Amino acid sequence: MMKETKKVFKWWDGSQSEVITAWLEKMEADGWHLVRVSWNGLRFHFEKGSSRKMSYCIDYQPKADRNYSGIFEDTGWEPIYNNTGWYIWRQSYQDTKPEIFTDIDSIIDRNKRLITVFTTLFCALIVILLSNIVNDFIFPLLFLYIPVLSLLGISLYRLTGENKRLQAKKDIF
Repeated sequence: MMKETKKVFKWWDGSQSEVITAWLEKMEADGWHLVRVSWNGLRFHFEKGSSRKMSYCIDYQPKADRNYSGIFEDTGWEPIYNNTGWYIWRQSYQDTKPEIFTDIDSIIDRNKRLITVFTTLFCALIVILLSNIVNDFIFPLLFLYIPVLSLLGISLYRLTGENKRLQAKKDIF
């Protein structure tokens, strides 16, 4: 008998990692077990099974050293996806939900890494756009540049806002 499977395309960016992890955890609770991630982290492959408690975490480590994976695997985290610096980790649990980011500083640091990448991409696209603005062939490409620049701008806005909220929370304690 063949297992029931489902493939879901879900658009997200680094500023929405908590939204994706919550969605993955709900899928597990509904009995849809993540078996694979493809298309640069946008397509999720599931198999139907029994409901289970699974904690997910998304991290961005563009320059992970050899010890990075070992640290998480030694504490029971399973890597489910690794591509271009993006990692999706999971761990089953019974009572207390495990977390990779256990303090505010580690979340702020992860967001800062993403802000650096998104800012670099944003600036590079602006430079390319401005250097080609005099060329006639660039106008059709505006249909690509404008949405990409908008998405990067929105992501930067979200991440910066999240870091400000986290820093304010940290300052209270």
